[in-house]
Amino acid sequence: MNPDKRALRELPAPQYSQEEREKIIQYFMDLKGDLIREFLSNQNLPKSGTKPELKELIEEYLDEGQIKYSDLVNLLDSVIPFGKQHIFLLNGPEAEIDKWRDSSYVKTLLDKNNVSQYLNARLPLILPEALSLSWIEYERARFINIYAVERRDHWERQDEYDERKQLEDVEIELRAYSHQVTRGVVIFGWDLVSNTATLQISQLASGSRYEEVEDRFADLVKQWLDLASFQKLDLRPVIGKLQKSEESGNGETRSHGIGYRSLGGRSMWVQSPSHHDSILGEEYINNALRIFRRKGIGHGGNFYWLPASLNPANGNPLEKEVHTVIVANKQRINFTTPNNKDDIEYVLSRVRALGK
Repeated sequence: MNPDKRALRELPAPQYSQEEREKIIQYFMDLKGDLIREFLSNQNLPKSGTKPELKELIEEYLDEGQIKYSDLVNLLDSVIPFGKQHIFLLNGPEAEIDKWRDSSYVKTLLDKNNVSQYLNARLPLILPEALSLSWIEYERARFINIYAVERRDHWERQDEYDERKQLEDVEIELRAYSHQVTRGVVIFGWDLVSNTATLQISQLASGSRYEEVEDRFADLVKQWLDLASFQKLDLRPVIGKLQKSEESGNGETRSHGIGYRSLGGRSMWVQSPSHHDSILGEEYINNALRIFRRKGIGHGGNFYWLPASLNPANGNPLEKEVHTVIVANKQRINFTTPNNKDDIEYVLSRVRALGK
C-alpha cells in the first residue's frame, strides 16, 4: 500500500480535451461533499452551497483560472487508492531487492528506459487511451510506488428504457444501454523493507477481467520491472482460517458467504440470509462447512471485518465494519466500498498473516 507521501513535483499538465475537462468535473463532483469543501477551503475559496451550486462555483473558478483542471486531477489521485478496488498481494524477489534499495541503481535504470521524468514527479493524466505512467514515487531503501492511468469504456444496462415492439408477426425487444467512460487506475506498491508488494486495480465494470489489466500493467513496465518475478500470496488457506476462528466464537470477521472446492473439483458455496447474519448457526450447515474446511480448498469468501468494539485482537484499529470479498481462486481481494488508508492496510496485513 501507499506509504506516507511527501509532495511530488508537478509535471506540465497535458492538453485536456473537451471530453476530459467535462469528465474531470464529473469525477470531482462524484466525491463526497466534505472532500469537495475541504479542497475549496484549502484553495481559500468559498465552499458553502449544495452540490449543484458547488459545481457552478467550480466551473467559474476554472474559467477564471483560480483553480486548474490539474488541481482536481491531483485530488482524484489522492482519493482513488482507497476506493472500490481489487488488490493482489505479492511477495518480492529476493534476488532483486538489494538493487532496488540502491537509489543510484534505480535512477540509472529509469534513465536507461526513458521514464526517469516520472521519478518523484506527477503527470496529472485523466483519460489516456492506453494505460500510461502517471508517476513513480521512490524513497531509497523504503519503497517504490508506480501509478498508471487508463481510459475505460463500457456499456451499462438501463433496463428501465427497454422497449417491446410488434413488427407484423414478430415481437422485437429493444434493450437499452448507456455508454460509460471511467478513469482506471493501477497502483503497484513495493515495500523495500519487508520485500512485500501490492497491485491495486480500481473497480472494473461487471464482467471485466482484472487479470487483463494486470497483464497491461506488466507490459507497461516490463523493460525495467519484471512483475512475473513477484509471487502472488495464496489466499486459499485464508478462507478456512477465518471460518475456523469464527467457529471458535472469537472470529475477526462475520462471514456472509464461503465457498470450497473438493480435491475432485466439486464446489460448495454457503451463504447467510443477509449480510447481517453469519453463515454459521445451523448445526448441519456448520458440520458440512467443517468437513469442507478440513478436506477441501478455500475458493472464495464474502467477509465483514469486525470493528475493535467486537474484536480487539491483533491491534484492530477498525471503528466500523470493512466489507471484502476474497476471490481466492483468482488470488485477489475486493474492497467493495471506499475505506480509509489505515483500515485497508490493517485488513491486508491480516490477510497476509493468515496466508502464511
